[in-house]
Amino acid sequence: MSRSLRATVVLLGLSCGGQLVAWRVAPAQRGSDARLARLDSTTRLVVAAVVDSARRTRVPTEPLIDKALEGARKGADGTRIVSAVRGLYAELRSARAALGTGAATDEITAGANALHAGMPMRTLTQLRSVSQHAGRAKVTLPLTVYTDLIARKVPSAVASDVVLSLARAGLRDGDYAMFQRNVRLDIENGADAATAAQTRARGATLRNVGR
Repeated sequence: MSRSLRATVVLLGLSCGGQLVAWRVAPAQRGSDARLARLDSTTRLVVAAVVDSARRTRVPTEPLIDKALEGARKGADGTRIVSAVRGLYAELRSARAALGTGAATDEITAGANALHAGMPMRTLTQLRSVSQHAGRAKVTLPLTVYTDLIARKVPSAVASDVVLSLARAGLRDGDYAMFQRNVRLDIENGADAATAAQTRARGATLRNVGR
């Protein structure tokens, strides 16, 4: 077998459902990012294949590398690392599809995080439309606010409605920051998470309308 033929290998990776799937790894993918050297050889080649696919489909690759390295730091085995990286790749692709081909890298990454947190794709698409209509060029900040609300135990449906209402009102960056801070303080002081988010959203939108 020639060296060039040996360099193109087929690896078996685990899908999210545990089914074995084949990954074809081209020679150029070997060592495509020096940081992946922290992974074992089999995991490194599979992750490199996913990163290469992401590059070809024009979705951000850095989050995938970060995810793999995070798994390595936490001592996760290769199967779990591959599963996590492939799952994130799927979410990045979905976010790009929902946001449109003109979406920036940080928007796609924030969109993938929001999808992972529970935001429906239709809401992501709607948020893009609403934000553009209100004059906001990017949706990175509203998506970050959504993810933060989910982390504070606000139900997904409530968080989606809240973020859409804030986007419709055309809030500025400082307004979003104030909203996040107020919701956090309310929850820390014992308020129900959903109630805090809804109440603070109403206040933020009313203040913005009054300008």
